[in-house]
Amino acid sequence: LTAAYYAPVLPVLRKTAIKPVVHASCATGTLRAASISCVAEAPTRVVSKEGDDAALRVIEKGLEFVTKNPDKLLEAVVGIDKGVATYDRDAVVDYFKKRPQKMVARGFDFFNAFRRVRTAWNSTDPSVDRGAVLRSELSALGPVAVKVGQTLSQRPDILPEDVCEALKALQTSNEPFPNSEAYEVIAEDFGAEGPIAPGIPATPGCNPNGPTLFKAMTSDCIASASLGQVYRGTLHDGREVAIKVQRPGALRQCLLDGSVIIVVLKAITGRYWNGDLLAIFDLVAAGIVQELDFRNEAANANAFRKSLEFLGYCDVPVSYPELTTRRAMAMEWVYGRHLSELSPEEAMRMTYMACEAVTAGLVLTGIVHADPHEGNIMLADDGRLVFLDFGLMSSVDEQIMEAFASGIQCVLSKDYVGLVQAFSDTGFIGQPIEWRAKEEDPWQLTHPDGDMVQVMAKELRERMEACPGGGSRFGALSIVLGDMGFFYQMYTPPYIILLIRTFLTLEGIAGQVDPNFNIYEVALPWAVQRALSPSTASAKDILRSSILTEDNQLEWQRVEDLIAQQQEAEREEREKEAAEAAGPTKPPSELDTEAMSSRARLMAQ
Repeated sequence: LTAAYYAPVLPVLRKTAIKPVVHASCATGTLRAASISCVAEAPTRVVSKEGDDAALRVIEKGLEFVTKNPDKLLEAVVGIDKGVATYDRDAVVDYFKKRPQKMVARGFDFFNAFRRVRTAWNSTDPSVDRGAVLRSELSALGPVAVKVGQTLSQRPDILPEDVCEALKALQTSNEPFPNSEAYEVIAEDFGAEGPIAPGIPATPGCNPNGPTLFKAMTSDCIASASLGQVYRGTLHDGREVAIKVQRPGALRQCLLDGSVIIVVLKAITGRYWNGDLLAIFDLVAAGIVQELDFRNEAANANAFRKSLEFLGYCDVPVSYPELTTRRAMAMEWVYGRHLSELSPEEAMRMTYMACEAVTAGLVLTGIVHADPHEGNIMLADDGRLVFLDFGLMSSVDEQIMEAFASGIQCVLSKDYVGLVQAFSDTGFIGQPIEWRAKEEDPWQLTHPDGDMVQVMAKELRERMEACPGGGSRFGALSIVLGDMGFFYQMYTPPYIILLIRTFLTLEGIAGQVDPNFNIYEVALPWAVQRALSPSTASAKDILRSSILTEDNQLEWQRVEDLIAQQQEAEREEREKEAAEAAGPTKPPSELDTEAMSSRARLMAQ
């Protein structure tokens, strides 16, 4: 950003030796690049008031020069010398503060889009398609808005089903950008000497008679999403590949939107939300900026594949390092289908595997796919579950994994005192717990009904039991906590936003194929495994105290109780299986799905 701001002196600096020096530090999980300084001394920058417009044109022209080289663009805008994308809130805001007309114009873009959507929403004309209007407006607003639309498309509990169906097009059928621009990115980043593929014209600077980069490639994109679009191609050795190309201007558009959002968040922080909204946004923005570097995505994909190898059914397309740059990447072609193309039985199986894989990441591996919408999950023709698009990922540390594992067990066992403790361990509530009788009252550390933990646990139980899906839906827990947030001091730790988005999206998919799906049941085996193999000192102490006496003797009675419980569960399962085998064969639709667990319903399918 600093280099772009000093674009008027670039003609001078280009004549001297320039050595970018980057100072970076890591604070609270967010990387912050300080600035780029140059060895060459910059001349004094004096611009008269009358010359402001001319100076701005010079700045933009200088920036245009920088953008001819994608690596230099990344260095100038994001501030890292090796081209690895990172995010710095102050640098982003400073850059666009010097271009206020862009921020104001962008603010009006959002406002006008909101007015058009509201008009369509309030219209009584049956010919007005609300979903189509909302999808069109989000698509026109750019990558950040499209990502919001992708998440909302999986939430029929928030938006009407017809609107959700319309928004699903944003996952793989967003408005594409011109093919000619994609061709130029591919040719430049992959070092094409001739045409990209037979039948595709050579891009500027390439020899029309030179060797082709690919043996074949589709002339039109086969899918288009928030940050890029995909082409299908064939390498000269016969391997089929998917070629992903970043949307031109996506980086600058995301940073501009970010600067507008930052201004809004600064205005409302402390008034309408308990927590640091800017810290939350920083984490999300850092993830999006990293997503705009496909080299990050390739590294994330490899890490994700390795983390879930133990499942045996989860896979990731292999990317090719020689065909992976910041703006373009090629990966193996996967033969498979998305959720909308599957039979009910296949959809059930894929959804179960996806939930199992993602919850394993939450409580076991600490590597979570943060964007698991329908367009990013496939069932391969050989039965494997395939995840796509690894630009947006979440990492979970050991302490938080153990807190989530404990919370999952507490929800299923209806241990609401333990659930309150899990909320404390994850940072949702503070210690001591703060409470108030009315919104306008000050926060109190005591409650007239007694111990604060017991009081909160009692209210939590009552609300969870009254809320539909309270013991099976993550979305129901979110609603309950949202309501309780008016009376209990609750916080939103920055790390949690992407995780909430992940599981609300995943639960939305599951609800389409099985209305009785219980995401906590799917996560339970991993939660138990985490509890039996703790990594933090406190969790080890808890496990030790649950099976050993104070003098390190085994608690035989407790072990016998656990064995008896397991034997009883196995007996009930055998009786259920025997009853099903002895009775008349029924199609899955006629089975008593209400009484079944998610795993049993899957097996029935």
